[in-house]
Amino acid sequence: MMEVKTVDILIIGAGPAGLALANWFRNSSINVLLVDKKPGPTRRGKAEGLKSTTNEIFDSYGIGPQIATESWRLEEIAIWGQKKDGKSGIEREQLIQDKVEELGKVRETMLQQSRVEYHMQQNLLSHRNITIQYNTQPVDVNVDESLLHEDEVYPVEVLLVKTQVHPEASSNILENSTPYTADGAAKEVEERIRARYIVGCDGAHSWLRKQLQVQLEGDLTDSVFGVVDLIPKSNFPDLRRVCYLRASTGTILLVPRSNKEVRLYIPVESGSSLSDPKELTFDRIIDAARKIMSPYTLEVGAVSWWSAYRVGQRVGSHFSRHNERAFLVGDAVHTHSPKAGQGMNTSIQDAYNLGWKLRLVLQPHHKLDSDASRRLLATYESERRPVAQDLISFDRGYLKLFAAPSSQFDTEFLQAIKFTTGLSIRYPPSCAVQLPKVVQTAEKLGPSLLKADLVPGKRLPDFQAVYQADGITTWIHKRLQATGCFRVIVFAGDLAAHQHLSTNVQKLGEYLADPENGLGQLTAGGEAAPVEVLMVHSANREKVELLELPEVFRPWSDNDGYDYWRVLADAESVHEGHGRVYERLETDPEKGRTLVVRPDGYIGAVLDVDDFEGVGKYFNELGMLSK
Repeated sequence: MMEVKTVDILIIGAGPAGLALANWFRNSSINVLLVDKKPGPTRRGKAEGLKSTTNEIFDSYGIGPQIATESWRLEEIAIWGQKKDGKSGIEREQLIQDKVEELGKVRETMLQQSRVEYHMQQNLLSHRNITIQYNTQPVDVNVDESLLHEDEVYPVEVLLVKTQVHPEASSNILENSTPYTADGAAKEVEERIRARYIVGCDGAHSWLRKQLQVQLEGDLTDSVFGVVDLIPKSNFPDLRRVCYLRASTGTILLVPRSNKEVRLYIPVESGSSLSDPKELTFDRIIDAARKIMSPYTLEVGAVSWWSAYRVGQRVGSHFSRHNERAFLVGDAVHTHSPKAGQGMNTSIQDAYNLGWKLRLVLQPHHKLDSDASRRLLATYESERRPVAQDLISFDRGYLKLFAAPSSQFDTEFLQAIKFTTGLSIRYPPSCAVQLPKVVQTAEKLGPSLLKADLVPGKRLPDFQAVYQADGITTWIHKRLQATGCFRVIVFAGDLAAHQHLSTNVQKLGEYLADPENGLGQLTAGGEAAPVEVLMVHSANREKVELLELPEVFRPWSDNDGYDYWRVLADAESVHEGHGRVYERLETDPEKGRTLVVRPDGYIGAVLDVDDFEGVGKYFNELGMLSK
């Protein structure tokens, strides 16, 4: 009889989405198995653009510096169109900074998917609770419906087939313990897995999506594109800028890469009768590019990768099934054109949204009951499916900006790049997103979709501040590591100049530390606590004494002494200038405010500093406070 192995989470697919999801379970006791039918990590090609929100995720995983070192920054965008004097060919129309003021930092970088996967994979290797198996694919899945409402059970059963090859033929396999045949030929070995949860991160042709009978809703695009990574030999003057080249035959997107390479997205065919992308040749793709770039020349140097595709603009009918025991992430549940650079970004962000929720549900301490767990996990679909739908709507209209001259082009394009940055995402009210007492509906919060402001359901805008203890500069998302904990961030205002603020902070600090009538059962425990308390004040640093603040803002450990890095100041740094946090976030330094920030960096609640009841209500409705 075949032995059955149990895991907490089985992830199908070890691409960007699967690896991003697995990174949530580092430094935990949660057992995770990733399987992928590929022989090893992605080697070249595929996705490449990284938006600032995705780079913040890498910062929270501790791999931001490694990825930033290898990435190519994008600073300028050139718009090219047909000549206005009636002559054939294209000319530069506008030069735009690739910048969104509200971000206060680089909006976009380039790094090929293989290197992104490499860094996420390396981040997992030292964690024995996470295993990656390549050359492995699922062939059957069954979900025991009778167990879906019970805790501590493994209702998902999957049969895996491992195609084992000789070690010398595949040096990238992370787990390679099954015997192979004497002559080194492939040998199939079956393995049966029981899991608490299963997640499909297995791409546009997702096996799990089909097994779950989830339909993709939408259409194929009416265009066939070629994508080429090459070193161009050309007299085109803007090869080192992002370029949109608009001509009567279509629009090329040109993106500079490292090592003199560029990536070209080239329209080859459009209309109702299209060739099979598999039949397109490299020469035909390059000929299409030359026609659009005329009168400039294009000769081909080294080519590292190319492909052709016809993309569907589709969204899955469900993102989760079987009472929140099975999930679909990334391309497995939504597909769209790559021209807006959202594919890998959205997939990683899907995984980031789901990962903290699974970690909270599965962690052994402060465990949620089954009803609270299902409520929380159900927010994955209610939060991420609308994002995918908005992305498809945006994708359909995005290139209309480049079809013809527009007097509103600057405004429309700025809104477009804000959208692709993620500033428009606002998750709906739920147990994890709670509105202020005076606001009953999300619509009453006002039109803030393209601003970097503090609103429940939106991502906490990144900002620069300095530590009170030593004046060292940090950006807040680098400080918010992906440990699974929530943060209560108190914007204390100018507490040195206003006695009422100092009093409110003192009372709030006592409430946050009180294990009986406050939040103490969640804030105690040092680094293992499920809630971390931070402060950002706007007072003169010389007038604030760290050790005079409530202990919850500088907790003591018998082994390590005080934690000096929980209090930050909106102040001038020694070398990096002034972050102007309160000004950027439109926060009154005479009033302050309190935020509950979820483990994924999104704002769960915005409260007055003296609204202790609101803080407790948030965690009580999540099911984290014991009765």
